[in-house]
Amino acid sequence: MFIHKTAVIDDNTILGKNISIWHFSHVMSKSRIGDNSILGQNVMIGSNVVIGKGCKIQNNVSVYEGVELEDNVFCGPSCVFTNVINPRAFIDRKKEFKKTLVKEGASIGANATIICGVTVGSFSLIGAGSVITKDVRDFSIMAGNPAKEMGWVSTKGYKLDENLTCPETGEKFDLDGEILRKK
Repeated sequence: MFIHKTAVIDDNTILGKNISIWHFSHVMSKSRIGDNSILGQNVMIGSNVVIGKGCKIQNNVSVYEGVELEDNVFCGPSCVFTNVINPRAFIDRKKEFKKTLVKEGASIGANATIICGVTVGSFSLIGAGSVITKDVRDFSIMAGNPAKEMGWVSTKGYKLDENLTCPETGEKFDLDGEILRKK
């Protein structure tokens, strides 16, 4: 385990094995960080947040209360999570936090924004700078503002060809209606 001397870890947190927490990061109380996860510089993990095993959260990311990352999620530099749909500085809306779930193996590009209350599907790929305003299907590639589905991605992160096959690994998928499944 590595925790930089400038990092702040509040009481009542659960830290997994073999984690790294870098410069100026803050892990707030009642949060849980899974084994083998890495928090880059200036990362804030809010109270009651669950971070799965093997997650990589790059520099300048705040994961607010209401957000859950399953195992092996990648959060690119300066990506943004929200937890209230209509914030106002003069109104306390802590009881209105919306749950946001980022499922196993998903990758969120640098400077992307995830609007609260959505589910980001397993192994999906969110393009840099995209704004996610609705649920994201498993294995989908999303890009733009607001983000739109641009295709499908393999478990290893490569765009699937017209036969729904990963050009790098040969991994094959089937499209069952609107749901992509690994063969």
